Amino acid sequence: MASRHRGRVIALQGLYQYEVGKNPIEEILTYKWYNKELEKDEKELGTSLIKGVVKNWDTLDNIIKTYSKNREFERISIINRCILRLSIWSLINMKEIPARVIINEALELTREFETEEAVSFINGILDAVYKDDLSKNGEE
Repeated sequence: MASRHRGRVIALQGLYQYEVGKNPIEEILTYKWYNKELEKDEKELGTSLIKGVVKNWDTLDNIIKTYSKNREFERISIINRCILRLSIWSLINMKEIPARVIINEALELTREFETEEAVSFINGILDAVYKDDLSKNGEE
């Protein structure tokens, strides 16, 4: 498993624990729950992503609500909400990574942890967020 992918996987799992288990962020960031050896860069990426998403949790949820017009927020699975939060935060804050790479990684996470049906839902929302971000920043 590539290092960046594994960093995103642990971030996703940490965010899931944060939402479902209401585990404190400090506890999640110890990674004691992760039963495999973590490389330094995987841990750094996971930590950066988790902290960024948690800090912007409500804003990210509002973005998801805005773009998921045909689906009530509460009806979106927890794992899909976590994938969306992680990916939207990355699109907005990690401009050094091409958007297509972030979106592709989100789709890989979705295939790994969700259903194939969820892939098109995630892709649709992330594509819309990306296009709106481009137009707001005058990059079209």
